[in-house]
This record gives sequence, C-alpha cells and structure tokens, in this order.
Amino acid sequence: MKIEVYEGKTKTNDMKLSKVWDDVTDKVLHQVVVARLANDRQGNASTKTKSEVRGGGRKPFKQKGLGRARAGSTRSPLWRGGGVIFGPKPRDFSQSVNKKQKAKAYLYVFSKMNEIGRLSVIGSFKVESHKTKDFLKALSGITENVNERVVVVVPDYDKNMVLGAQNLTNVTCLSVDNLDILPLVYAARIFVVEAAMKKLDEKFSNILNVEK
Repeated sequence: MKIEVYEGKTKTNDMKLSKVWDDVTDKVLHQVVVARLANDRQGNASTKTKSEVRGGGRKPFKQKGLGRARAGSTRSPLWRGGGVIFGPKPRDFSQSVNKKQKAKAYLYVFSKMNEIGRLSVIGSFKVESHKTKDFLKALSGITENVNERVVVVVPDYDKNMVLGAQNLTNVTCLSVDNLDILPLVYAARIFVVEAAMKKLDEKFSNILNVEK
C-alpha cells in the first residue's frame, strides 16, 4: 500500500507501507469499540432490596377485615420507600480485547480514512510551546478547517502537544504507544506524522506476524 506524504499542505513524496495493510477487515472494529466504551463504565449504580431497606419489620396492619390487600412489610417493593426488584448492583463492565484484534481494528480505521481521503501523512508537526495558540498555529499549517474534529498521531509522547490540545474539544493528540480507537473512529480528519506512520507500520507488522 502506498500513501501520500505532505509537508504542510504540499505533497512531497509517496510512502510505501508493508503487506500488513493489504488485507484489512472491519469484522473486529465493532467489538473493539464496544469494549472501549464498556471500559469507561463505572458500574457503581446500586439499589437496595427489600431486606436491605431500613425499617418495615412490623406488619403495617392486620391481615383480614380491612378490605385491603394483605401486607407484611412497609418495605415491600410494591410500597413507596420499599426495596427495588432486580435493581442494579455494582458490577464490572470491563471487556478485554487481545493485541491482534486491536491491531486489525486500527488498521481498518487508518485504511478506510485513507481510502476516503481523510487521512494525511505529514512530514513533521512541531509545536513551539504548550500554549493553545501555538498548537492552533501549527494545526492551521496542515489543515484549512481547524474547527473540524481532528486527531494528530505523533511518534512519541510530546507534553507541549498534549497541553496545547487539551483546551480544544475538537482536537485529540495521540502517540503511537498510546492509541485510542474512539477519537480515531469519530474523527473527521486524521493527521499522522511520517515517523509515527513508520512506527505504526512496524508495530502492526510485528503484532500480526506479517513480513514487510
């Protein structure tokens, strides 16, 4: 697979990627996204059953003679202030996905975005400081619309980029070792630094045992 490399908004050359990009599938993407969303769930919702609600030990009224339905406790689920039937209890919603499945999901997202013209490989992306205005200045050098939902993938963690992008709700900055499927799936455009693309190519090839 070949992909175009840009410096700013000008094309400079083509980058050839390994065979791992030739056979991509969307079969595991849904599973990886669902697992990612499930891992965000706190799972701390909790209700009390009839036996856990305080009070209600005494029979509220006699069994017969009142014309009412019999009742043995004011904490019955049928009563206001009573327990909850089949209510939620704290639980762990987390799901695990193996490395190969994650790699295939990332490969599909990057390949599909490239296919529809929404992935760009850029020669470099440097931010002078941790200030948001400096990040916006660098971002405006690679895209005309700085307000669309953008993901920038860099080879290594860069504190200036992370701090510069954190005030921008439409921008996410990721490193090769800290990818996240959700921002990539929701992104309108993805920009990958050339060095990061090489690392991704090598990383996915090693995980899926594909020769370059």
